[in-house]
Amino acid sequence: MRMVREAASNLDIPQVVFLTFVDECCPVVKKDLKRIYSSKMIKQAMQDCSNKLGVPMNCIYPVKNYSEEIEVNNEVDCLILDALHNAVNFANDFVRNKSNMSS
Repeated sequence: MRMVREAASNLDIPQVVFLTFVDECCPVVKKDLKRIYSSKMIKQAMQDCSNKLGVPMNCIYPVKNYSEEIEVNNEVDCLILDALHNAVNFANDFVRNKSNMSS
């Protein structure tokens, strides 16, 4: 995985990581998803991911999966949508920069 990421970096392709199942690594977050960004356990998991893959912390998005839920949950949806929104922004910036370079 690290080799793929490094090859993408060499091509200036932005990378993001969706850190999933964060509710399973932190009991506080499992009880209250709103505390995801204040959890030391989540921050440590993000740091471990950053160290292993070489992706900056600001490109790692903790999200909760819909794994056992029957109904949708606005807090889960907001985390996922925010992560996707940021990933799309990175991609748009990349395409815009590449198209400006070729014109």
